[in-house]
Amino acid sequence: MKTTIQISTILLLVFLTEISSQTIIPSWFKKLPDAPTGAMYAVGYCGKYQNENSAKKKAVDVALNTLAKQKSIHLKFYIEEINDGRMSLMNPIFQLIYEKDIFDEIRDNYSVVDSSITTDGYFVLIASPKTKKNVTSDDVNWGLPPDWVQNTPKSEKWRYGIGIAAKYSNWTKAWRDTDEYARFDLGKNTSINTESIIVIRKTDRTGSHSKIMRQDYDMYFKDSIIVERYYDAKTNSYYSLCRAPQ
Repeated sequence: MKTTIQISTILLLVFLTEISSQTIIPSWFKKLPDAPTGAMYAVGYCGKYQNENSAKKKAVDVALNTLAKQKSIHLKFYIEEINDGRMSLMNPIFQLIYEKDIFDEIRDNYSVVDSSITTDGYFVLIASPKTKKNVTSDDVNWGLPPDWVQNTPKSEKWRYGIGIAAKYSNWTKAWRDTDEYARFDLGKNTSINTESIIVIRKTDRTGSHSKIMRQDYDMYFKDSIIVERYYDAKTNSYYSLCRAPQ
């Protein structure tokens, strides 16, 4: 069984009215630590809570979904841009598919290695398969932006993608979308098909032309992990860095 998430939007930057106030996070949410050999880490989170047990359950569910995507993900991307010299119209479509069977396997064999409660919400770090290793973490602020925010890292071992979103009123939705955009950017940086077409229209007196550019890919990834995040409080912008083996 497969679970499909589809996003259709005009812009990757979503502008809403309220400004998020997320400032303090556990260090493993900001930068994912290396997991023990044979295991994989993932983080989960939820916003402000009334019941701690319910908050933990929600955060664990998010982490389990993230782990399923990390283990194996099918990405489909298509974008068409039409430009007639006066206006430009874009229509991007993103489709993300992961195996529910993988999710079920993870649910039966995972452990919580650390959790953290801040003024903004509940955070949890899980490992799959189960591990006895504990992870300790300090709550930290975001500090200065890392280099990868401006420049995609280059590596002979890894491929990278960067997700960006801005001005969300709900920080949990912001991180969810930013993480997904990072995965789609990983696919774009790996291989993408590009087609450019010039369409000429003629009348008795005038002529005009439009340029249509299409880009698409359809790929599977294993071990695509969100390894680092950054939040810029000045611009209310969210950044995620996704990594997968070459």
